[in-house]
Amino acid sequence: MLSLTNKEARLIALDAVGLVGNQDKTVLDVIDRFGMLQIDSVNVFERAHYMPLFSRLGAYDKNDLDSLTEGSKPKLIEYWAHQASFIRPENLYLYDFRMQYYRDRAAKPGSFYQENIKLAKWIKAELKANGPMTHSDFEHEDNIRQGSWWGWSTIKRVMESMFLQGEIIAGGRRNFSKLYGLPEQVVSAKNLNKTIDHYEARVKLLAHSAKLMGVGTAKDMANVAFYTPTEIKEELQTLIDKKIVYPVEVEGWNKPAYLHKDYLNIDTRTIKPDLTTLLSPFDPLTWERDRALRLFNFDYKIEIYVPEPKRIYGYYSLPTLHKDKLIARIDLKSDRQHKALLVQSAWLEEEALNKASTYVKVINKHLEQVRKWQQLERVERKAKGNFPSY
Repeated sequence: MLSLTNKEARLIALDAVGLVGNQDKTVLDVIDRFGMLQIDSVNVFERAHYMPLFSRLGAYDKNDLDSLTEGSKPKLIEYWAHQASFIRPENLYLYDFRMQYYRDRAAKPGSFYQENIKLAKWIKAELKANGPMTHSDFEHEDNIRQGSWWGWSTIKRVMESMFLQGEIIAGGRRNFSKLYGLPEQVVSAKNLNKTIDHYEARVKLLAHSAKLMGVGTAKDMANVAFYTPTEIKEELQTLIDKKIVYPVEVEGWNKPAYLHKDYLNIDTRTIKPDLTTLLSPFDPLTWERDRALRLFNFDYKIEIYVPEPKRIYGYYSLPTLHKDKLIARIDLKSDRQHKALLVQSAWLEEEALNKASTYVKVINKHLEQVRKWQQLERVERKAKGNFPSY
């Protein structure tokens, strides 16, 4: 069986997700590499879907992403790919197997959808008459926020069910609220008419996941398309049989791993990471927390949902990559009112403390780049953390 050192696996992983050099030139280049771009609404520093693009493109114009979601036939739409994500409309057909799962659930007698089928028909009629709308645009007695489901109204819950089933499509946002439309209002007929066998679609998505990981366990690859490993057993065997992936042993990993064919004969000495960059909590490099621990000895947890007294690294601490190592966690906040980038805390990893002076310099330089990208005037630092004196 093939074998890799942990460093070789780490270099392959970095190259595969586009964090070696300036591999991608545009927003769509990055999204095509990922297959999707996970969306998140937390805006304490920056909404998470803008950040993986910054990590790879540098200080790009965020409108380069926003503009792709606008217009009557946007170049990016939303679906539950890797959780809530932007995808290309031409790839929507690959997720019909997931839509079918939700259709089957909705079709069951007594389901929430069946209890509100008349409301669903009314929503479709309103969209047909008015074009794409946000849920708050609907004037109906059931469009009142309630105590459960994040305060969603019945209208919003029905629309989300329709969205998951593919009855309506989310194309673009207005003030971060989804714009829902009928499929023909958002996606071209050419893309709506594309079909694929459901098993073949899952194989195709898993093959893309394997390429994005470079090398990974079944769980690593399954996580990209939001499966559980047990759901991909047959699909994974198909990839092995087709020689798209190869079983491989990785130093220090206690689970079987699989190497994508693109990296079968690569000399990892030619992979020379040279970036220093903050990473989103939802960057493909660290989507799977166990993977970050295996590759980087980086035990990462988002502390947004941890009570403040129990937080160690901060509300929104961001992994910080330098070349082929995760060297720090920086908790940032954009104080737009006072035009300041607030460093709430800054922690070097224990293994990085022996090069603290070097790492602090490169991180401070990068924070200036972040500040400029965020169009803020200064960086303000608090003393919390183990960084040496600024």
